[in-house]
Amino acid sequence: MSADLSSGDLARATGNTVRTIRFYEEEGLLRPAEVSDGGHRRYTEDELERLRLITDLRELGLALGEIRTLLELRSGCVTAAEFAIRFQQVLAGHLEQAQRRLERMRRVKKELLDALASIQERLSSEGAEQCPCAVAEAARAPRIVKVLARQEGCCKHPEHHHVHDAAIEAAAAARTLGAGDAQVPLPGLAVAVPQHDDPAADPQLRPAAKRGAGL
Repeated sequence: MSADLSSGDLARATGNTVRTIRFYEEEGLLRPAEVSDGGHRRYTEDELERLRLITDLRELGLALGEIRTLLELRSGCVTAAEFAIRFQQVLAGHLEQAQRRLERMRRVKKELLDALASIQERLSSEGAEQCPCAVAEAARAPRIVKVLARQEGCCKHPEHHHVHDAAIEAAAAARTLGAGDAQVPLPGLAVAVPQHDDPAADPQLRPAAKRGAGL
């Protein structure tokens, strides 16, 4: 069999990177059919199929040591019966693991589909201008929506209402003062105003006091 495949060919065919392929070689899972004097590696279709198997097993969550054990199943087997027995013993556990993984993936897929439907239903029935927390707090919202749509400090969370109210008050004060007078940072403004009976006595608020006196 001719070795006419490069590392790049294997990478493109399997979705791996060349660096990953070299890593598998260093781990003893893969070996090039030929290496030129210049260090260029060449592979056959057999190495490509081996890499595809390694990639699939990694997708199933097998560790490198487990993959190595599978790839070495043939070692020491004299008869087909020996190989079949060893194959069955080693693969049984991995088949159960693969089945559990598939079931988990099906559950996640269903949850994602339910989440998309839930969001679309919420938008169509109650409008797109709501806070994202309204989506998260819906009684039938899927778990992924409840987790991703929440945000610390959001107005929909009672424990953060004081933060939200302070921001509203500061923004309103800034609009009242005007862009030229709002020299105090917004959080400081919301706190400073109640502390002075005479705004003109506070140099930070004096511009606003002068404007008020002229009204």
